[in-house]
Amino acid sequence: ALEVPLEEMGPLSLKATQSIPMNAQCAVFAESEVISLIHSKTDKADIARAVHDGLSSRVVAMVRRVGLDSELVLIGGVAHNPGFVESFKRTVGLDDVRTAAEPDFVGAIGAALAAAE
Repeated sequence: ALEVPLEEMGPLSLKATQSIPMNAQCAVFAESEVISLIHSKTDKADIARAVHDGLSSRVVAMVRRVGLDSELVLIGGVAHNPGFVESFKRTVGLDDVRTAAEPDFVGAIGAALAAAE
């Protein structure tokens, strides 16, 4: 709906001038919220930030259930997205959230190490 390539979402969201809450719990409803924001002429950068903030709030809620430490490393492909990383930092309330050097492979490397034992 936003018609922004995935690799441009992160940098675009960093240009946002306001924070807009997204309350959708599923992709279908989130897309409806995005469409509504587009129709109300909301800036694409603000919409991109709203998407990242919505996703990060869900992730942080899960992290808090298992236990939140003062040192976090963000892994997986999403760690390549600077907009999500910034949203995650704001949501979790930490300035220093690290990203792995090869975040895409951390899970696979961990599985291989576990299998080797």
